This record gives sequence, structure tokens and C-alpha cells, in this order.
Amino acid sequence: MKINLSIIALSLTACHSLKVSKIPSTENNIKTSIMSNRHTLELKKGELFLIAIADQKEGKEALLQEYFGTIMPSAMKNGFTPLGQLHIDNIVQANNFRPNNFIGLFKWPNMESIQAFMADFSPKQLKELRTPIWNEFKAHMIALQEDKKIDINERKLYEVKTLWTKEMVGINSITQNGGRVIVNQAIAGYEDLKGNEAPNQVLIIEWKDKKSADIFKKMNTLKYIKEEAFYTHFTLFP
Repeated sequence: MKINLSIIALSLTACHSLKVSKIPSTENNIKTSIMSNRHTLELKKGELFLIAIADQKEGKEALLQEYFGTIMPSAMKNGFTPLGQLHIDNIVQANNFRPNNFIGLFKWPNMESIQAFMADFSPKQLKELRTPIWNEFKAHMIALQEDKKIDINERKLYEVKTLWTKEMVGINSITQNGGRVIVNQAIAGYEDLKGNEAPNQVLIIEWKDKKSADIFKKMNTLKYIKEEAFYTHFTLFP
């Protein structure tokens, strides 16, 4: 059973907003090699890793700034941490969902930190604040069962896939065709503004380039009930 994420999805999904918002230091969570544009996201057992994807309404920048000014002090106090952003270059498969800007990567220390945040903002309050800003946003939570390091290269292409399947999809065919799977996890919690059915798995695949990803897409024989997929590239938050 998926945890309802109406309590957790801060969904910081507009990069310009973070330029004016104070955010927690990520020094202990991201190791960076400036010369190679490589980054390592370090996650600890028990932490909650969030992948947020959104479609922001036009002309809502001022309202967005107000939103962050309202919620960020409580979020920061309780350990909410931005980790980086995967800019959407191409929508590969998304049905009627057309996210803009980027896919945000974040984490909470644990469920207790979320409950502390809830003491300041109820699910109803959060939805009332978010609905005027976003046409849709989707937040996918992964509960870390062990320490995990995610190595990312800004020069590579990253395909983010959320899958609606009965069982976890195997990754052998991906690795055999040049892909490096950096995240392959069951989704422990999910929310969106529309109240849709939650996906059960998230994959993040590193490809050498778009050509490599497209070749696999054309020959891939894996069949899913439904999927949403995006080609992206990584940068740190401003």
C-alpha cells in the first residue's frame, strides 16, 4: 500500500524560485568534481528520497514565491533538503501529462520529520496553496532501506521512468544495451493533484546520449501497463 504523500510533497519544481529562497546546505549530501561535472548524491538508510515532477501554470511566479516563503521555514527546520534537478529535454511518454521546468530531487530525514512539518501545515492547507500554482504535480517517494550513492554526470542523458506494473521490471535488457541504472526502486509513497493511481516503480537510467536511449526505446520488448518517461540532464540547484 502506498503512503499518501499529500503531507510530504513540497514539490519545489520551479528552479527560479530557489534562487531567492534560502535552502539547507547540501554540502554533506553531494560530492562534486568541478572539472569533470560529476556529482555523487549520498543518501542514508531511513531517509525518504523524493522525485517531484510538475506542470506549473503560466504567470504564477509571484504566487510561487509567496508559497515558498510560507512553507520553506518549516520545511528547512525539519530537514527538507534539495539535492539537484533533472531538466526535462524531451517528453518520451506521458499521456496527457506535460510537465515543464525540471524534475526535482529532494529528501526528508525520516517520517518523523514529515510529521513535524505536518504540525505546521495540514494536507488541506497544502493543497489549497498548491492548486492555484500547478496544473499538476506528482511526487514519488522512495524509502531508503540501505545507504545509497547515486553518481551523476552532467554530460550524460538521464531517462526518468515511472511504471505502472504488477511486478518490478527487470533491468538486464537495459544494462545489456548500454544503459546504467542508477535508481531502480519501488515507490513507497505517491501523490498528485488529480488523485490518480500511483505507479509502483521508478527507474532512472543513464545513457551515453539521446541516440543510445532512442535505440533501446525502439527495440525494447518490455511491456508495461502504463509508463511516463522523460529525457533529462542533471544540474545542481542554483
